[in-house]
Amino acid sequence: MNYKLFNEALLDWYYEVRRDLPWRETSDPYKIWLSEVMLQQTQVKTVIPYYNKFIKKYPTLDSIANENSESLLKEWEGLGYYNRIRNFHEAVKEVQSSYQSEVPNQPETFFTLKGVGPYIGGAVQSIAFNHKIAAVDGNVLRVMTRLTEDSRDISKQKTISSIKSHIETFMPESAGDFNQAMMELGATVCTPRAPKCITCPVQAHCESFKNNTVNLYPFKKKAKAKKELYFNVYLILNDQNEIYLYKETKKLLQGMYKFPKFDVDTSVETIEDELHIELSQPQFLAEEKHIFTHKVWYMNIYVVHTTSTNDHFVRLNEVRELPMSVAMQKVYKYIDETI
Repeated sequence: MNYKLFNEALLDWYYEVRRDLPWRETSDPYKIWLSEVMLQQTQVKTVIPYYNKFIKKYPTLDSIANENSESLLKEWEGLGYYNRIRNFHEAVKEVQSSYQSEVPNQPETFFTLKGVGPYIGGAVQSIAFNHKIAAVDGNVLRVMTRLTEDSRDISKQKTISSIKSHIETFMPESAGDFNQAMMELGATVCTPRAPKCITCPVQAHCESFKNNTVNLYPFKKKAKAKKELYFNVYLILNDQNEIYLYKETKKLLQGMYKFPKFDVDTSVETIEDELHIELSQPQFLAEEKHIFTHKVWYMNIYVVHTTSTNDHFVRLNEVRELPMSVAMQKVYKYIDETI
């Protein structure tokens, strides 16, 4: 492949047709960093309103560094993968305390920050500071494996690392634009299904197009079937207009609030013993399903009454201000039916 001609064709196309996205309107490294954190494992159309909301409320790195974690989790609510905002918060606090609130423009320093891996590091350092570091996401892997008919398994880290190193051998001086152009190409033209090869700006450089093998790439080992789990979730109300909530302590959803959740075969007596309260007979409300990356929750939702109270009970009018996962929000929406 003539990489000089490839780069020219790709960038010419990008400058002409690139999407008008809010994070492309700024050169502020903090805002670019925030957008890339949000875009990890999340579609652009989902991210746009969250990004706009965050930038309006937290226009500077200091404003988000000074916020408390519970408020940030509430603002992030519904975006998922909550470790992203927890890690980002820790990282910007370190930037505030150690680097005078200036995002480091030295890659070796930036990569030491919490939550900064190869993709985030490459994206931010190239887009904000034009360092020649490839940002390799699923879009870029798809583009590169099709361009070169690369049949290696893209689920393996050694494949990703090899492709990243290869890209860095031919990246042009406009490194940030190049990375965005590669991602744009994968997102809008070189799509997973029904790629728009006939309008692709780098069609002349693509081996799989030439050999009619586009649909063979990328290769990824078939994922295991999602594990299915079945729970009963309880809306436990007392006579003081309060409802029972936990604050999650496990790493994945740390800091988020949830309703009591038990395996479907757990008896009311066992639940009473664990929660240290007496309960009425549960009344069935609804069924909900929530799909995670590697598992599926099937939830039977019940309302239960009690005369007890303890530190876990929260006033009903305060619940909507607390951060909850999407799964728990699906349960929360039934509260009005319990009152």
